[in-house]
Amino acid sequence: MSNLWGDIKKSLGEWATKAADKAGEFTREAADKAEEVTKLGKVKLDIFQIKRDIEKQFTELGGTTYKLINEKKAKDFEKNENIIACLSTIKDLEKKLKEKEKQYKSIQETNHIKKEPPEENEKV
Repeated sequence: MSNLWGDIKKSLGEWATKAADKAGEFTREAADKAEEVTKLGKVKLDIFQIKRDIEKQFTELGGTTYKLINEKKAKDFEKNENIIACLSTIKDLEKKLKEKEKQYKSIQETNHIKKEPPEENEKV
């Protein structure tokens, strides 16, 4: 009878050790996923802000264009400093947007590569 009780205690001990190992693994995976979501959220917020800045520049460009057309100075588009500045800013923002979008995809791809399927023969 004492041998049976010893076997039960040993089995429970092994099971508890495996369960603790799995819990630690799940905790690490959850922390990694939280980090990924945080990084993606920050980059996504940056993308949103850049898009807003581009829209503001287009609004500024449209206002300046309207003003020039209204004042019958449509020939002055290429010389207008405000239009030149808006176009330059828009080009810079579009470059930043492309970089952020690449960064977003890179984070996604990196984290998908890290994920490995669990081994089928593992038991808790």
